Amino acid sequence: MNPVNVISIFRIVTLPLILYLLSLQTTQASFWAIVTYGFAMFSDLLDGFIARKKKDTKLVGSFLDPLADKILIFGLLFFFTLSGQFSWILFLILLTRDLLSLIFRFFSSREDILFLPRKMYSITFTLSQFLLIFSLLMESLVKFDSSRLIRHQATLHLVVVFLTVIVLLLAFWSLLHAFLFYHREIRKKKKMSVKESRLPLVVVANKRARGYYDSYRRRLLHLFAERRDAHIFFFPHQQNMYAGIEQSIAAYSRIIIAGGDGSFESALNYLPLNRKTLGFFPLGAGNAFYSFFYKGKRYEYLRSRFPFKEIDLDVIELEWSGGKRQTLFVNIGLDADVIRYSQDRTHHGFMDYLRGCWRSLQTAESGYHFTVAINGRKKELGNCSTMVLGKVPYFGYGIRSLVGMVRPADGKVYGVAVVNRHASWLNKPLRAWALLIGMFNVDVPPLFSFSGKEIFISSPVAFPVQAGGEFLGESTWVKLHVVRKQKVLVV
Repeated sequence: MNPVNVISIFRIVTLPLILYLLSLQTTQASFWAIVTYGFAMFSDLLDGFIARKKKDTKLVGSFLDPLADKILIFGLLFFFTLSGQFSWILFLILLTRDLLSLIFRFFSSREDILFLPRKMYSITFTLSQFLLIFSLLMESLVKFDSSRLIRHQATLHLVVVFLTVIVLLLAFWSLLHAFLFYHREIRKKKKMSVKESRLPLVVVANKRARGYYDSYRRRLLHLFAERRDAHIFFFPHQQNMYAGIEQSIAAYSRIIIAGGDGSFESALNYLPLNRKTLGFFPLGAGNAFYSFFYKGKRYEYLRSRFPFKEIDLDVIELEWSGGKRQTLFVNIGLDADVIRYSQDRTHHGFMDYLRGCWRSLQTAESGYHFTVAINGRKKELGNCSTMVLGKVPYFGYGIRSLVGMVRPADGKVYGVAVVNRHASWLNKPLRAWALLIGMFNVDVPPLFSFSGKEIFISSPVAFPVQAGGEFLGESTWVKLHVVRKQKVLVV
């Protein structure tokens, strides 16, 4: 087993042992609780030292590592709170601080703002919490010692109070810093140059999109066109959905595609639209582009007071054993199987997608061994359930497909893989856990993120491939690189 994984597991296992020793309420048991806790603190330092010695830090990470410190700290604080040695109010304040921090991360993630607390602050805050618990353990030892240490009880209590104040100040400062950072970045986004919202637009709608069969969604489409002073054209109901449409939209430079993810990707692959500026209206089952263009905000596209801004967006060329196509996001592995098993989702909507998820959990492969060449440098990713690549950092509804800051026009392909360093039966549960992590844009195991100008992925066995909203089949290799830039309209 990987040494870093063993260290993370050890840190978690020490918690019940320390709690058992403290519950004995003897001097000797309290002493061994302190010794065990000391080993846990040392293991945390050793964990970081081993990680720094490794060139590929993320490749040795365990998904337990980011949880180990929190489990140990809050588990012991909760025990001291129950025993009356630590204040319930202070415990709830620290717990609330962590919850509010997650909320700030969630909203920052939805706005595509990367919130990175300063490394030195994170280390100081964690260290202060460890020292606070150490002082509480020492206080427990003194409480059961009636001879040598009892005279230091008052001094030790002052140390506990001092460290508690330090922890609280750092907790309040972290929340203030998160709020100010979020507020500043939102103001920056509002000050970005925007195009006049009344510039001529035209909407091209796909009548085969699921939302078009819903009278309410059709009403929203017409309301959008009315508020944007846009005329609506419809794709012809034939195999070549662009037949005859080019003449109708030739006079317009800004085209809103009303449909699902597949409808927008078809526009990317239609050569005459490469020179246009494309926007999106959510009318299909897919929601990745809805979340990218409107940050997943409900009905934001109906508010004409929010002008569009025009940006450049890299378009990726995907090559696999079945051919080539241009796309903005690619899934391989377990996530692609979900699309394979929910092919009829445009007929029954989200329920078909859930059925696809359920069938994937039951039957799909989830332990691939990928060889990933990033700009020619190879990395081996074993026991990998899925991999997401592209330029669109959202699956939708606030769930991110890519973590970190994804720059729209830097010529790079971004990727994230879900890599399990433990038993293979955890692969599918860890995929669900990785989706939760993605909501907060946290780049921690089991996620392994990367980017490069050219990415080549191969496997000894065929794996499923999905691009945009379409399942493409299986392949033993894929190759991705940025092929051009497309102007798009985002709110």
